[in-house]
Amino acid sequence: MATLSKLKELMSIPGAVAAGEFADDGRLIAYYGNIDEKSAEVAAMMCAANKLMFNMQAKGWSAYTGQGGFYPVYGFAVAGGKYAACIMGNVGVFVELDKADFDKTFEVLSKYL
Repeated sequence: MATLSKLKELMSIPGAVAAGEFADDGRLIAYYGNIDEKSAEVAAMMCAANKLMFNMQAKGWSAYTGQGGFYPVYGFAVAGGKYAACIMGNVGVFVELDKADFDKTFEVLSKYL
């Protein structure tokens, strides 16, 4: 589980605007940053839904092609507009695209798997 200190560490990532933790069912566990609670709750649901969808796609792809190594999904990024959501396990950080360092972002996030 991510503690407040871990979420604050995520906020040190270049371009970070918010960080949080979510349950597999989409429930918000904790958040920190420039985001209100309602938006953080919606973000938690989005992250959980995308994680579930990516795992379904990876498992289906692996079964269809016989190629392993895609499932389970450990992390992913979804980008659009000015921001990206970067997720590892059930912890994520929202970053500004023009300031983001994705290598650094996933290096820090990988601590929380």
